[in-house]
Amino acid sequence: MGWTLWALESLLAVAAAWALSTALLRERPTLERWMGALLFGAASLLTCVQGLGLIGQLGRPQLAAVGLLLHGGLLAFAVRRVGRAELRSRLRSDVGAPLRLLRDIRQRQELAAWALLPAACAVIVSCSIIWHFPNWAWDVVWYHVPKTNYAVQTGSISWVETSVWYVNGYPELTELLSVWNVLLPRHTRLDDLSQVPFGVLGALAVAAWCRRASASPALSASLGAMWLALPAVALQLHTSHADAVAGSLFITAFYFLTERDWRLSARTLTLLAMGLYAGTKVSGLFHLALLSPLLLARGAGVLWRAKGARGRVLGQTALALLLLLWLGAPTYVENVARTGNPFWPARMRVLGHQLEGPIRAEDITGPPAFFGSPGAFRRMVEAWTAPEGMYWPDVRERAFGWLFPYLLLPALLWVSAFGVFSRERFLRLSLPLLAGLSVLVPAAWWGRFTLGLPAAGLVALAVLHRQLRTRYLQVPLSAAAAFLCVASFAKAAVGYQVLPTMGRRAVAGLRDEDRVRARMGWLWPPHAARLREEELKPGDVVAYDSATTFLGEYWTLDLRNRVEFVNHDGADDVYLDKLRALKPRWVSVGRDSPAERLLLDRAPVFERLFDCPSSGAVMYRVTRDDW
Repeated sequence: MGWTLWALESLLAVAAAWALSTALLRERPTLERWMGALLFGAASLLTCVQGLGLIGQLGRPQLAAVGLLLHGGLLAFAVRRVGRAELRSRLRSDVGAPLRLLRDIRQRQELAAWALLPAACAVIVSCSIIWHFPNWAWDVVWYHVPKTNYAVQTGSISWVETSVWYVNGYPELTELLSVWNVLLPRHTRLDDLSQVPFGVLGALAVAAWCRRASASPALSASLGAMWLALPAVALQLHTSHADAVAGSLFITAFYFLTERDWRLSARTLTLLAMGLYAGTKVSGLFHLALLSPLLLARGAGVLWRAKGARGRVLGQTALALLLLLWLGAPTYVENVARTGNPFWPARMRVLGHQLEGPIRAEDITGPPAFFGSPGAFRRMVEAWTAPEGMYWPDVRERAFGWLFPYLLLPALLWVSAFGVFSRERFLRLSLPLLAGLSVLVPAAWWGRFTLGLPAAGLVALAVLHRQLRTRYLQVPLSAAAAFLCVASFAKAAVGYQVLPTMGRRAVAGLRDEDRVRARMGWLWPPHAARLREEELKPGDVVAYDSATTFLGEYWTLDLRNRVEFVNHDGADDVYLDKLRALKPRWVSVGRDSPAERLLLDRAPVFERLFDCPSSGAVMYRVTRDDW
């Protein structure tokens, strides 16, 4: 029943987003309509989850009802606006677009199209990993998954009491979209699905930008696929990290912002993408501030040209700004209300004001932005050009493979150097601006934080490809790009650490999940995960203290239990009273801590189960309620 509900609701959401994009972006190219559909879909799902979460009504029946009403209403609006006949016509055209692309590739004999294979492989492998395996990525199990699970458990998206600082205060678009995929089926199997559509969005944005640069459909699609196949993108699609989401939204927002005429639809999509970006990562708010002068300048230009229609333009802009605030501001507003620091939990100094928090900004992101620490720029360049890449447990060195340092960076430098002398200087000079803004973030050496940089290089490659004019030079350039893309993806495939655990079982009864758990040092061992699923009943409480690190492991797969933070702060009686009030089934405490000594003193009641890997926590079972 749950999976049927999720499938029907998700299908309705997809149909509504596509129909709305078709209705509002009728004059736009196919790529831009698809980009609009993905933005509208993300915004509508976030509206459902966030709206219910803010009022504490985030339950399964409520989410299904609100999703039905909102998406049904959007679909009805689109049908009324353009009619069923045009929607059917557009649908036939969109379904036939891949076939038209393949014909264009064959007709042009575009060798760069080999990049479509690793891009497709990245999506297929990611979906397979999402379906077959539990969460296993480091940061995901640590704090991304708990954000989703707490929202389902509490029925709200407010702060929770916890020792994992990152659970509170971080923007959470990716995790709230995961709520849709978890709460409706009431299972965590698809909680890592959120990033896959945004990987496609980033590829579409790069392809659309290449088309703007007059590249052929075949070459544009190929270069978009190269962005999707980058190690920093491909290797995190199967997780609920936020970087592929943030990168694709930044590229998309910048694409629409740099449209020459900046029509109403482009203005709306710019602010929509920036709102989603700000709601995904703190860097979204940072880039919004950096882009605000350009946004104001472009808005002033539109207002100047509007003349007699300035009132209507101001009204449209106000509505778009409200949409941006709704999508991007709630986390920062709550942070300010609770702590006075919009960037909680990072402690930093901004414009002469000290913002308090439990963690230094440098402890979260490393070197400050704008290359504020000695050697930061050199470290970034060394990470791009390292002889070998570190692809597991996270994408760090050589995050863009061989493609960026050996081909995209030279193309970007060439196009940027001569852009001022070109008739299309507006397009060409926007590329170094995108690249520069992309690296103006903390820890820029970490490639997954700067995904706009290779996007700028790919568009520059499209410009260079056209400048060469003769196929005798264009064909070798396409071949080189395809080779470096495919080779980089093949080299980075070692990052798919779970793949060697799939397949025939050497030992009867040993599941793929068990082999993954045996391979990952921070996940609970197989016997502990089995015991969790077998023993914990609906409503059972698992208590934990500040020794806990990978909190995502404390919930069952269907989230039927509750997880509560109870810390020993010095008073034994207070700690025990808190435990008695919760009546926990399991209790996790720090090894050799005062809390564990209390449990050991009551040995018949508290039975030791297992040590939690990669942390100082030990799990105990409560054998009686009358202790």
